[in-house]
Amino acid sequence: MESANRVLVIAVDDSDDSQKAFQWTIDNIYRDGDELHVLHVVPRLAFAARLGVPPVDFVPAAENNTYETAVQRAEQFIIDRFVQALPPSIKAPIVHIIKSEVDTESVGHVLCKKAEELDAAAICMASHNKGRMAQFFLGSVSQYCIHHSKRPVIIVPSRHSGPLQCLHNHYPAILHSCTLATSTVVQLYLMAC
Repeated sequence: MESANRVLVIAVDDSDDSQKAFQWTIDNIYRDGDELHVLHVVPRLAFAARLGVPPVDFVPAAENNTYETAVQRAEQFIIDRFVQALPPSIKAPIVHIIKSEVDTESVGHVLCKKAEELDAAAICMASHNKGRMAQFFLGSVSQYCIHHSKRPVIIVPSRHSGPLQCLHNHYPAILHSCTLATSTVVQLYLMAC
């Protein structure tokens, strides 16, 4: 009896680290027949940063234009960085570009919710080294997903993280992941570091 194909959710942004995580997932996690879903979340806060106003002060027409521009950019980098990087033997992924509608829904929350809707076998993503100050104000998408996802989460470390820094930064996450994922997924995470 053949098992059902898995759904793999790969969270992406327009960064080299995200591209590395995508390729690592294809090389190490993907199996023939898996269904790939590439997710990119356009957070509402991004519009505020571009417009220079708090999110509650949006002018709807300006927000719509900014959103359309953000979606067009996302479509282009997803094609350039991810879709074209796939070998011909792998079916093109299903692409989701999601606008975070409310300020209280973080990017991590949106990713976890979508992975649950898709009944994903795992969420794969890059870890970014934003620095402590940026992480304090913006949060960490990967940390949010590790602590809140009901699905296994695979984090591919940043190019700038060495093995010891990776283990130090994510050690609590590895322990928490053990309750969410099989030991195989945790071992793959450790190997990626």
